[in-house]
Amino acid sequence: MSGPVINGKYRNYSSIRITAFGALFTTVKAISYERTDAIDGVKALGTTKDIGYTQGDEKCVGSITLLSEEVDSLQKSLPPGKSIQDIPPFPISVSYVGDTGLQVSHTLIGCKFTKNSRTGEAGSNDALGVEIPLYIADINWNA
Repeated sequence: MSGPVINGKYRNYSSIRITAFGALFTTVKAISYERTDAIDGVKALGTTKDIGYTQGDEKCVGSITLLSEEVDSLQKSLPPGKSIQDIPPFPISVSYVGDTGLQVSHTLIGCKFTKNSRTGEAGSNDALGVEIPLYIADINWNA
């Protein structure tokens, strides 16, 4: 368990720093990532309750939401006929930095964009974001 924070201030969205392609991404509106494990109960004759479990396949998934201008810039940097899904696997570093300078970092390993789409909504004055699902090979939770 962690101790009390300085002056009761906890991390929030402004504490997050994201780097990819060797640069700090300043146009990220949202990021999410997770690892799930296939955990299955083991049954035995004579009981209806699990007597144990097996743990197998891991799956890492996530998404990143970038401002549409950033996605357009990524797309324009590619050769004609290529899309952001054709970008080779790359790491994404996510750091959470507090006022005291303490940092927690995670590295999303082997990321690939899995979709290229755009949406717009009437009546919203917020900058247009593009949510892009991510394939993630692994997550280093102690980077």
